[in-house]
Amino acid sequence: MLRMAKFIIVPTLFSLLAMLPSEAGTVTAREILQQVLKQNFTDTFRVAVSIRTFHNKKEVSTHDLWFVSSTKDNTTAIFVDFAAPPESKGLRFLFLVRPQQQPEAFMYAPSAQKTLPLALDDQGAEIGSTGLTMEDIQAFVPQAGQEETLVKEEPVDGRQCYLIRITSQQRPGARLVWVGKDFPAIVRSQELDSNGKVTRTFRVVEFFKDEQGREYPRFEEITVPAKNVRIEVRQEHAVFGIQVPEQILDPKTFGTFQWMK
Repeated sequence: MLRMAKFIIVPTLFSLLAMLPSEAGTVTAREILQQVLKQNFTDTFRVAVSIRTFHNKKEVSTHDLWFVSSTKDNTTAIFVDFAAPPESKGLRFLFLVRPQQQPEAFMYAPSAQKTLPLALDDQGAEIGSTGLTMEDIQAFVPQAGQEETLVKEEPVDGRQCYLIRITSQQRPGARLVWVGKDFPAIVRSQELDSNGKVTRTFRVVEFFKDEQGREYPRFEEITVPAKNVRIEVRQEHAVFGIQVPEQILDPKTFGTFQWMK
């Protein structure tokens, strides 16, 4: 289990909704991404997540986990608890995310009963055997040294979107992000190498509405063409506005606190 210490588990999940200005000229790319970040983690929530990874159309792994998030004092704490498969049960991660700062990450390894800090230098490192990476969540988290450009407006799967190009001094290539014009949700994103070739694509396949009529992603898909890999991410049983135990948001206690009773 300790060999997984360089990996992390983060969701590509949840874009909560709010209205954006109707004209592209009234907002900047940075403002749009900040709206996405703000709406993503304004509320506390808990959700069950299933991740299925396919290689050459054959399913190679399935992971079930719980995902809990809470924001306080400009810090978003993200708690992840693996429920299945048996060899991953009890594996936990805690992420502390702040705008314009390097996130902090911790992993609790149940086999060793230890909490380990995680280095986040390689954001393209695979998250265990799920196929996800740190960049899947940081698509909308502004980072030091990156530049965002609002390219144009265009439809994606029937939704009018802002297309934003993100480049960084720390890495070649670019990321393209499509954000819903009428709500700050990432509808699709693509990773490009230095030659402009698409190396990774994320898209929301299905949204759902809550009792207030607000829309949230339910089913997402990630494809990695060079590896012939496809990842399905499905969210169920989402609950918002909950009380989150402080113990699961603290690096000292998140690994052992019995939050599911």
